[in-house]
Amino acid sequence: MSDKKRNISGLIGAFLMIVVGLALTPTIGESVEHVTGVGGDNLTGAALTIMSLVPVFWVIMMIAIPVAYIGIWLKG
Repeated sequence: MSDKKRNISGLIGAFLMIVVGLALTPTIGESVEHVTGVGGDNLTGAALTIMSLVPVFWVIMMIAIPVAYIGIWLKG
């Protein structure tokens, strides 16, 4: 640890990002289902496949970004 104190607010912000991001996951899923589901015949082929993966990418981002930030914070 360096001579100066570490700023804990960044760590708290990373955990809040995880909590809020994962809390919004059902909303993202519902939006994707609205576009790709029974009533959403707007997409076909590759666009449908990629749109169906949006919730998975969302969860990965909401976990990976704060974890990477915490890793950088711990090295600091």
